[in-house]
Amino acid sequence: MSGPSPTAPMIKTMMDSIESARELAQEEIKALKKDLTELERILSGRKKDSEFPLIDIAHSAFEIFRTSSVVLENERLLDEMQDTVDQVLAEDFLTSNGATLLTEPEGWHYFSPKGVMRFLGAPDETIAAAAKIKRYLPKTPVASKTSAGAKPKADENED
Repeated sequence: MSGPSPTAPMIKTMMDSIESARELAQEEIKALKKDLTELERILSGRKKDSEFPLIDIAHSAFEIFRTSSVVLENERLLDEMQDTVDQVLAEDFLTSNGATLLTEPEGWHYFSPKGVMRFLGAPDETIAAAAKIKRYLPKTPVASKTSAGAKPKADENED
């Protein structure tokens, strides 16, 4: 089952936001590493600098936190959106192929053309039920290729 198109405006905006926040966080990490290296040199006595801006370290750490939070939250939202889309597509697939969500016996069930009831899954297992219903659906015949000019064979059961 496929999810939303990655070119959908909302998805594209979120992906762009994730990417720009990721780039900002990586730049801040590099700047923080540089500041920490310089602070280490000052504290070990290899460099004299009484005016080292300690606030830069705190600012870089905060920026890393802020931008990383945006990345992680947007990725979580995208995952939740994908899960919801998968659930809806699975439910649509089930109902369009004759499955029913019953309350007694509880769960997804499929009634075959012969009247046989098949249990597909619990109510919250929509995706698994959609996968399971495929084994009970009639197989669609593959269109055979006939050579040019040849007539397809008539069904032998017809009289």
